[in-house]
Amino acid sequence: MHQFRSRVSVLMLIIVGCCLLPVIFLHEPSTESNEIYLSYGVIALVIFVVSMLLFATRYEIDEQHLIIKIGPISYGKIKLEDIISVERSYNPLSSPASSLKRLYIKAKSKDVLISPVNEKDFVRLLKSCNSNISINISDKNDWWRFWDWDL
Repeated sequence: MHQFRSRVSVLMLIIVGCCLLPVIFLHEPSTESNEIYLSYGVIALVIFVVSMLLFATRYEIDEQHLIIKIGPISYGKIKLEDIISVERSYNPLSSPASSLKRLYIKAKSKDVLISPVNEKDFVRLLKSCNSNISINISDKNDWWRFWDWDL
């Protein structure tokens, strides 16, 4: 089994930070100590869940499946023999990808947007498992394309 972690976009971190920072800094808990602990506990839980979504997403390829996991949760499986094509996408739709530089995987059963860190090895491994996959990925990298700024 081969594992690939999701790339994490600087842009996604900025967006998440802009959403969370006002909640943290503008939050005014009441003077009761129980409510203070509860409110900061909820904020800490939200930050933990968002961090897990961003940093614990990974993709696994075994002999027959592409398995997508977000932390300990399995997002789904796609049979390697059902994959039709892999293309570049910058689609911002919700998906198990922590970057806007994504791969659109089209399969017979379902489609998915993912963002593995090492795309070349990922695609090479997919192609070795299923030689019928059509690959259409441009590797144009320009400094001004902010969606390419990844960690």
